[in-house]
Amino acid sequence: MRKVLCSIGSGPHEELLEVASETYRVFADRHGYDLELRTELLVPERPASWSKVVLLRQLLDEYDFAFWIDADAAIVDVSVDVADEMERGKFLYVVAHEYDDQVVPNLGVIGMKTGRRARKFLDLLWNDTRYIDHKWWENAAALRLLGYDFEPVVHETTTPWFRRTKFIPKAWNSIAADAAEHPRINHYPGRSHEFRLEHLRSDAEHLRSSVAAG
Repeated sequence: MRKVLCSIGSGPHEELLEVASETYRVFADRHGYDLELRTELLVPERPASWSKVVLLRQLLDEYDFAFWIDADAAIVDVSVDVADEMERGKFLYVVAHEYDDQVVPNLGVIGMKTGRRARKFLDLLWNDTRYIDHKWWENAAALRLLGYDFEPVVHETTTPWFRRTKFIPKAWNSIAADAAEHPRINHYPGRSHEFRLEHLRSDAEHLRSSVAAG
């Protein structure tokens, strides 16, 4: 199976990606992923987060499985491959966080299996121009496709897209508001640049030490 780990870090996020990518390389080497790490936006006319949609759409023409990680997230446990979460009939693999009496799917970390459904899903995200400037950008468009209303976030309809989604353990996208006891990925959305950089460096050092210790 052809697998790729991808991310984009442009502008100030380029510094974050430089640090986080050390952890991506360890994971990629361990589990047989190619790396596609970009420092330029693919669609500079839209907010930065939309470029992930374009990159994933391109990569799914070349790979069987794509693993997206936001540049402000670091892998801290490489012992398990996220592709092991794949199961028949599912193409989208994301964490749904529980906080503030809501359950919110978070596209900061995405596993995606290639195929007609995946390509159609990404095309629908891109074409839903209602959310270009929403505070959650493509994540808001994805929530609509999955049958969610907001705000607050409430799951109202079990759509065909929802049925083809697997919600994976929060260890794959551990955030402060819904932290995993034993994270595989630490993610720092909504934090200052300095906070993110400090914690990504700490995470990279933690992984470096754990790998060295065997």
